[in-house]
Amino acid sequence: MKKILALSIFLIIIGCVLSPAQSARINVEVIDKARLSKIINERNGKILFLNLWATWCVPCREEFPEIVKLAGIYKNEVDFIGISADYPDEVKSKIVPFLKSNKANFASFVSGFKKDEDLINALDKKWNGALPATFIFDRKGNKLILLEGKKTFDEFKAEIDKALIANKEN
Repeated sequence: MKKILALSIFLIIIGCVLSPAQSARINVEVIDKARLSKIINERNGKILFLNLWATWCVPCREEFPEIVKLAGIYKNEVDFIGISADYPDEVKSKIVPFLKSNKANFASFVSGFKKDEDLINALDKKWNGALPATFIFDRKGNKLILLEGKKTFDEFKAEIDKALIANKEN
């Protein structure tokens, strides 16, 4: 009986220690125009890698692990942000499970824009809204590049490296 009680207490402690840590690591907030503008413009000397994706988008899901790898490599030089185009009421059911399964290691948001066009216009009026889409901004919040469609690790890395070189020159 003592062994069962001790084992039960041990499992409860392990559950309490692990569960909050896992849920605390993945926090998805709704992003609006003001918050997006602040993220883009308040760079603190770092460039910004901003990826728009959705759980229903196959190319988005395929490139996501590459972005996670890059975020680990460039964590001291680049801010990585993900914005899901899923609905805000799908955070718990779809977005967080996807982020957990991919071990997302960067800030994640869900679009809170009332219309897709509002998000598109806030980022680039020339962008057609297709996903995935990645924007890279310099340390002053100026858009350097828009990458449309699925990209590889090497394609992303080349663009990040170019942005870092340009960032050092400015």
